[in-house]
Amino acid sequence: MTTPDPFPRPTARHDERDTVFARMACEPGTAAYEDYYTRHPERKKTDDHLRSLPNLLEPGGRYFDEDIARQTEGFFGGIGEIETDEDEVRRWQERLEASKDPATTVKDLLRSCGAVAAGCAALDPDFVYTHKGRLAEDYGHEVQLDHATVIVFLVEMDYETCRQAPTGPMLRESARQYYRAARASFMLEAVLRACGHGAKAQYDAHYDLILPPLAVKAGLGELGRNNILIADRYGSRVRIGAVSTDLPLEHDAPVSLGANAFCEICKKCADNCPARALSLTKKESVAGVMKWPTRTEACHALWRNLGTDCGICMASCPFSHPNNRFHNLVRAMIRRFRWSHRPFLWLDDLIYGRKWRPRGTRDG
Repeated sequence: MTTPDPFPRPTARHDERDTVFARMACEPGTAAYEDYYTRHPERKKTDDHLRSLPNLLEPGGRYFDEDIARQTEGFFGGIGEIETDEDEVRRWQERLEASKDPATTVKDLLRSCGAVAAGCAALDPDFVYTHKGRLAEDYGHEVQLDHATVIVFLVEMDYETCRQAPTGPMLRESARQYYRAARASFMLEAVLRACGHGAKAQYDAHYDLILPPLAVKAGLGELGRNNILIADRYGSRVRIGAVSTDLPLEHDAPVSLGANAFCEICKKCADNCPARALSLTKKESVAGVMKWPTRTEACHALWRNLGTDCGICMASCPFSHPNNRFHNLVRAMIRRFRWSHRPFLWLDDLIYGRKWRPRGTRDG
């Protein structure tokens, strides 16, 4: 199959304050709340309703579990306490400074930190937020980022845990992988800075960048119907991390996995979405980009009612099956032969079922 065009540019840059996570962080009575809903009164009623629902790590959600909530909070809270090993930083600094292929070296570094894939791309300014909005301390700050390159990487979410979506273990696994991605990004940032280069880690709640389209640009996969990255060998069960830098690196090219064409006929994620937040129809223009739209408010309302971050759209994706010889053969066929899509979709429905049901109750 031919390589797809690079991810199309939106008509305007995005403001992080408009994301549902940033909006939910605006507490009534705060300056951020007053500022945002003065500028966007049309969103106030919907957002206030969302705030009235139980929060993810608070009692009230269908799958709330006190132990899992505590462990999840431990992962997210622990991100701010991560420290890099100075000896390890020094070893990688020496290796990078002596390298004739720095792109390969930084990818090796990330893999040593648990990444399963990594790529480099030009940092397209269209995918840099205009303003910060997620955290109270930098709400409304204009994003200033003059790095020319972004190094994007993926960490894998455990397959068996994903099969339990949308129950509590899925939320904990998300937090665990966000923590792992943060550790890797901090390590790479420290090494790049030790080498005298500008660098900035992009990690949970501290993003200057919109990572999924940059992951596409870096050759790590395609965007699916669920508007989540579909990666080779791991499908949607990945979390994305990144480090922006001024270190000149050879850029990777976008790849075709056949996923976008497969998504046109599959629709499994949309069929199984309890919130009906995903589109079952054709792509449409969203801010100038042809894509399948997602009703993010409906998705977030479901999260709060479940008490987890759901994950059914990730887990039900046929590309998210295990990274083994059989499934990789199927992936290779889908990538090369469009005629194989319908037979393999039929086979996937036969083996795994068309309707999603959580598998097992493994807690580990």
